Amino acid sequence: MHKEQTHLDKAKDIANIVQQKEEHHINNKTDKLDSIVMHPVFGLLIFAGIMLIVFTLSQNFIGPIVSKYLLMGIGWISGGLEQIMTNLDTSDFVSGLLLEGVIGGFAAVIGFLPLIMVLFFLLQLLEDSGYMTRVAVVMDRYFRKIGLAGKSIIPMYVGTACSIPAIMSSRTIKNERQRKLTILLTPFVPCGAKLPVIALFISVFFGGAGWLTVSTYFLAILVILLAGFIMKFILNIKEDMRTFDQYHFLELPNYQTPSLKNAVKTMFDRAWEFIIKAGTIIVLMNGLVWLLSNFDFSFTLVSNPDHSMLKIIAQPLAFLLTPLGFGVWGLAAAAILGFIAKEEVVGALAVIFAFGISDDLAVENIELTRNVLMTTGGLTAVSAFAYMAFNLFTPPCFAAIGAMNTELGSRKLTILAVLFQLSIGYLVAMVIYQVGTLIFYQELGQGFIVSVTLSALVVLSFVGIKIRRVKLHG
Repeated sequence: MHKEQTHLDKAKDIANIVQQKEEHHINNKTDKLDSIVMHPVFGLLIFAGIMLIVFTLSQNFIGPIVSKYLLMGIGWISGGLEQIMTNLDTSDFVSGLLLEGVIGGFAAVIGFLPLIMVLFFLLQLLEDSGYMTRVAVVMDRYFRKIGLAGKSIIPMYVGTACSIPAIMSSRTIKNERQRKLTILLTPFVPCGAKLPVIALFISVFFGGAGWLTVSTYFLAILVILLAGFIMKFILNIKEDMRTFDQYHFLELPNYQTPSLKNAVKTMFDRAWEFIIKAGTIIVLMNGLVWLLSNFDFSFTLVSNPDHSMLKIIAQPLAFLLTPLGFGVWGLAAAAILGFIAKEEVVGALAVIFAFGISDDLAVENIELTRNVLMTTGGLTAVSAFAYMAFNLFTPPCFAAIGAMNTELGSRKLTILAVLFQLSIGYLVAMVIYQVGTLIFYQELGQGFIVSVTLSALVVLSFVGIKIRRVKLHG
């Protein structure tokens, strides 16, 4: 009996040694892989390469194929409904409202749903694999420079889906200053609602280049760093390493095979959220846009949208957007409606400029849309990119602003945050347009003098606020 027990103990010891060796081997492999993917330089290049693959697959290959068939189905339904209304001799008002306002605008937005679904499917695979947490570590050394820690990347990553849960997830950040700064900067990340805006302008003006889609997310990182440096300058934030060490703790999960089931679930959850929003808020707003762009204030049908209620309402803002390269009332109106829901930018543009995306990424349709936006909208490739940036980096939708107000716990802070985000979005779009026009077209952009004056005033304002804070705090 004693002999058997001895053999059993030896077997257990051997098993433990084998297990320890296997774990050591796994740890060595993990450490070697981490030394590459979390390298300060190579880590960023790898991240860029992975994102390029993700966006190329979602925006150029798989997504458009599915989208084409989806929109063919919507087109079939629209055609059948049009035939029914023709047979019933339906009035032009009702048929126009339903076909052009509701269905046309809805199709323009829902056409990008497959692209979004594929994107979130791939992102969830990356999340499950343990890679995205490594990205947070890579970004830590850069975020520290603006008063944040790498852990702040988590709400920002959540923000690729929706700004509302991203803002709420900042509660996990214990340091109050870091938490509020994270809330302020997170909405600069392009959320799922902004993807149709990116997809539309990249497809129409830049041939759907996957690297340009990736560049919008890296541009978002640069905007976050720029905004962070400005806030650091104004608030006189010092980099306190002890504070970071106290609050920055991020557990690195093991690399593992991603769960296809979890990725599919996430994909359909995001799709359902998108459909609900497209089927409620966006449908209502598209109907309202059609009504305002086809009638004057006496509710008389107008043949030219230039005489419509919507132009009169949007024209003052259009004037303010001239230094950004898109001082046209239709573009201004779509940007205003984007504060209700960012997807509505695409729906409103489709209704106002009467372009459809029924064949989605078919060449003929892209050329038609580009011609309409260039002639009627006055856009160039540079000003189109500036318009896209303006809608990406100005304040998020009203619901996200409400979440900001809840998490900041101060209406005054929320107003200041919204004004700051609006200023950053305006300046980024203005710089893209003015510098881009000078470089690519060798000419000055519209409102060049105004843009230089505004830039100088903004810089002086930031310096003035800084001086005032220094005086107040002795």
